[in-house]
Amino acid sequence: MKAICVGVDPAGLYLALLLKTMDPARDIEIVDTGAPRAAGLPPIVTRHALKPGWKLADEALGRAIYAASRETRGVRVRALQTDVATDGQTAAYIAASTLTGLLLERARAAGCRFRAGEAPTAADLAAADLVIAADGANSPLRDTRAAQFGTTRVKSSTRHVLFDVDLASDHVEHWFHRTPHGIVHASLTPSGAGGALLVGASAATLEKAGLADGDAGAIAEWCDEIFAGELDGRVLYPRGASWTAFEEIRNARWSAGNALLTGAAAFTSHHSVGLDARTAMADAEAFAQGFETGAPVAEVLKSVEAAIRPKGAESLQRASRASQAWFENVHRYFDTPPEQFAFSCLTRSMRVTHEHLKSWAPDLVAEIDALVAGPVRGRDGAPPPPMLTPYRLGELTLPNRIVMSPMCMYSADDGVVNDFHMVHYGSRAIGGAGLIVAEMTDVTREGRISPGCAGLYKPEHVPAWKRIVDFIHATSDTKIGVQLAHAGRKGSISPSWEGHAQLPPDRAWTTLAPSAIPFDKDRAAPKAMDRRDMDIVRDAFANAALMADEAGFDMIEIHFAHGYLLSSFISPLSNRRTDEYGGSLENRLRWPLEVLRATRRAWPARKPVTVRISAHDLVEGGTTIEDSIAFSRWLRDAGADMITVSTGAVTAERRPMIGRLYQTTWSDQIRNETKIPTMAVGGIASFADASTIVAAGRADLCALARGYMFDPYFPRHAAHKLGFKDMRWPNQYRGANALAMRDFD
Repeated sequence: MKAICVGVDPAGLYLALLLKTMDPARDIEIVDTGAPRAAGLPPIVTRHALKPGWKLADEALGRAIYAASRETRGVRVRALQTDVATDGQTAAYIAASTLTGLLLERARAAGCRFRAGEAPTAADLAAADLVIAADGANSPLRDTRAAQFGTTRVKSSTRHVLFDVDLASDHVEHWFHRTPHGIVHASLTPSGAGGALLVGASAATLEKAGLADGDAGAIAEWCDEIFAGELDGRVLYPRGASWTAFEEIRNARWSAGNALLTGAAAFTSHHSVGLDARTAMADAEAFAQGFETGAPVAEVLKSVEAAIRPKGAESLQRASRASQAWFENVHRYFDTPPEQFAFSCLTRSMRVTHEHLKSWAPDLVAEIDALVAGPVRGRDGAPPPPMLTPYRLGELTLPNRIVMSPMCMYSADDGVVNDFHMVHYGSRAIGGAGLIVAEMTDVTREGRISPGCAGLYKPEHVPAWKRIVDFIHATSDTKIGVQLAHAGRKGSISPSWEGHAQLPPDRAWTTLAPSAIPFDKDRAAPKAMDRRDMDIVRDAFANAALMADEAGFDMIEIHFAHGYLLSSFISPLSNRRTDEYGGSLENRLRWPLEVLRATRRAWPARKPVTVRISAHDLVEGGTTIEDSIAFSRWLRDAGADMITVSTGAVTAERRPMIGRLYQTTWSDQIRNETKIPTMAVGGIASFADASTIVAAGRADLCALARGYMFDPYFPRHAAHKLGFKDMRWPNQYRGANALAMRDFD
């Protein structure tokens, strides 16, 4: 094999080194093109180097990295007159230049060829079996083929500047100050014998302070004044001339032909997370191992990427986006109690949980648990875990914060639910759910997704639902609501297990939408609604609410999400109307708000109404989180007691990047910007994550869908695992609370 590494990003250098050490006969050349070596960025984090968390394949390199690193043992948050510190969060920090130097030294010793000062020619690249793009975030090699890689770049809305300072700490430190111009924050990490201080603020704050274009001296003087208490007279030495913005880089594909993107050319993560070096070097190990199979280069590149990307770079970038969003919007949290602010900061990436902090910062967790629980205490005098605390929604009290999210079962007969639904919902109630929201239940026959969808549009539906509701009320503390919806242009298709295909003409029906645009190229075009259609559907929602009350439901959720009828009015991607129901966001919300008000009037005032929204269309030209923050306030004013925050699915073009807690950050932003209660959904699958979401104030309720398919007894298993003995069991099941289950011993 002949390989050429273009640039000296650590991930590319490491791959070049491994290719050479695994087979010394390989011809490996490293070309230093002179691209910037992470100038102006904080030190690179290599967490747990040479420890069980990460043991390098090249052990000699690992030992050298660890010897050159400085380890921290925790995190400190200073804000709102509080100082909270954790222990146990160890990390090893190494400067980017030091890591690059160690890798170059090892590569040369292994026999890699090296040249500097010029970019490789087209002939050089064509002659190589493998081209490793290691030329950094602004990779010329990548950008010449950006369309092939599917490159996207998004800049942060905040600005930062990096200083060296003679201040050493065995903790990573985060400092926050409210100034007359806005909130300014700083993060201190180890660097050399002292520290690297990264100071950040919003662009608006810098404009108000008159420092948006300030020089290094003026910026340093401003920061000296703000952080005088923490710096205690120490001098700040600027590394950069002025403010810069973090840029997230993503690529739909890391390879094109024989070229592979590595390190920052492939992806970046926000400096507040800082694990991109570890992740990218672990990727390098995987690619190097892939070449040991002898398979063709292009095949190795594609197969290894498919195997490592979901749990590596994509997981890291989800955490990065969550952490970045927290810092970009830190003003939202300054009105929270100080202990909750610190807890929110420490868990901002949504990879550190309530359970982690219970061992790392037990006093903080005890304060948070008491704050969330209010006066509620268990028999042992301790507050319950946050996910198991009661919650009051309007006049409805839920026994805990865990919700079974609505999931279409496609098992009804012309909308009539049956024994399957009794077992499905009854088992989750006995399993301890605080709230069940029954599946998408359509308000007209033509509003169904499939022939098997549940309904509330004819008299037979009420007793069928009432049988289930009465059983749940009689046998558990669980409350039950129903999601009212109209499928719109996503209707008239087969159940999910039959591929959601368009129904044949003899079984299909005409669907409705704001504009005559099909949801997908294989779907029939819907009818563009006229005012008569709007009146009929609006009244059907109100009538369904009356039927839901007759059936005994405790609450209703109105479906404004996922591209169904009401959602399709909100999104400019599906609403191309030119009348008063199209155009501006206010116009696009006009009819959905009319539906909400009519439904609210038909529903008893004492019972709550929630609204599920797609907080971001996730497609260019669609609604954004800023739009959703604005219209969430309109929803509240029209009668919504809570917003259930989902994203995407408004077109067939793109879905959310699914993973752990992949939608919680949107709930966090809406709740803490508008002060409206929210329900979080999407990838919530652990007890610790649910408690963390509630304790940090990212949502008031946590809804599980697939997690509840897997474990109908999720809250009871959580209580057992967390040692909480106060959940009430049905009389028939009381003996279960005394059983100590074993795993394999």
